[in-house]
Amino acid sequence: MAIKEELLITFGAEIIHLPQSEFLFKENTAPAYYFQIKEGKIKLTNIKPGDGEFIQNIHEKGESVGEVFLFCKHHRYPVNAVASDNCTIFKLERSKLLELLKSDFSTQLEFLNSCAKRTYYSYVFLNSLTLEDATHQLLTILDQLKESENKTEKFSYKIPYTRKELSSLTGLRIETVIRILKRLQSEEVVKILKGRVFY
Repeated sequence: MAIKEELLITFGAEIIHLPQSEFLFKENTAPAYYFQIKEGKIKLTNIKPGDGEFIQNIHEKGESVGEVFLFCKHHRYPVNAVASDNCTIFKLERSKLLELLKSDFSTQLEFLNSCAKRTYYSYVFLNSLTLEDATHQLLTILDQLKESENKTEKFSYKIPYTRKELSSLTGLRIETVIRILKRLQSEEVVKILKGRVFY
């Protein structure tokens, strides 16, 4: 959900620059700011000792990052937010965000709708993890990504993530993701052109 940039600036947002691989916030720290991406990508991750990272989500230009945690007063971030590439980000104090939302009911409704959608997708994905079918887990992620871009035609959505990122998003091994994508291509569920996956 993107709050209009002019509105953020009016309420005192500052613009920060975050180099690739730097943390926007770390797991177990207290939420204090609203963040919205102006340029770049941020991934929400948990580090799995000896097994790399598990990517909870990837946020892109125009999206907010970690906003739901601002409303859990006594809780800390359950994830890390790390720049996937060089980022430019709006940073607004929590108290100023609350003032902004109080001042504009339509923005408040959009904000709540965005939070509800993310919660919905989290439950859908968590449900897919209860199945032992790796193909279903991967397709659940692809469906969510495609739906979020309002794409409906076959092969109309170009997956913006690498096989490694898809592996980290699903918790599957990269070899499993590659094998499933090859099978899905043979079944004409996805199309792979010059290494890019279209769904």
